[in-house]
Amino acid sequence: MDFIGFSFLQGVLAFLAPCAVALLPGYVLAFISRNTDGGSQLSARIGRGLKLASLSILGILIIYSIAGVMIVLAGQFLKEYMKWITIVMGAILIVLGILMVLGKSISFSFNIQNSNPKTEAIEAFVFGIGYAIGALGCLFPLFLIVATQAMAAETVWEGSSYILAYFTGISGMMILTILLAIFAKDFLLKNLRKILPYMEKVTAILLIIAGVYVIYYQMALFGF
Repeated sequence: MDFIGFSFLQGVLAFLAPCAVALLPGYVLAFISRNTDGGSQLSARIGRGLKLASLSILGILIIYSIAGVMIVLAGQFLKEYMKWITIVMGAILIVLGILMVLGKSISFSFNIQNSNPKTEAIEAFVFGIGYAIGALGCLFPLFLIVATQAMAAETVWEGSSYILAYFTGISGMMILTILLAIFAKDFLLKNLRKILPYMEKVTAILLIIAGVYVIYYQMALFGF
């Protein structure tokens, strides 16, 4: 796997971060509850879903942009030690994955099921901000690894491709979730809360694999 593919996977994992994914049931159920008119055209429902997903993605982008700027500023002072920092971050991912397998993850939730439909655009944007904060708070090492590799890339295009792949991963999952809420409404209403524990276990295993890959990648890159 090249680092672009790895970055994309980290974006997907960030979306599945337990601190963030716990926000999904309330938001998806709120979206479904306002989408009960079976007579509405499918194109209208898809358009509404994509609009709300885009607003959530905008909220995510703003938070990650702020985090990226902070990392770049810090990186100017820590650039010489980035390879060691990245290896440590890989080890942290492995530890986080093991803790999640053992059921020691940290999560939180908020409920927006009683929101006013007229304000759903604002809610979607705020949801994106909250989701990004949750993902960063829980799995910040994922983004730090991608950001540090982007800064260490030989060209601006190469570094930008890592960030773009990461953001494509997390954004694509957000769009997929909204589309599932449109096309699999009944299934999600019955099973969404049942699925989440399994998602956490899958995320834990992928985190361990990601941590091992990061350490291996850095050691191979610097000839350890």
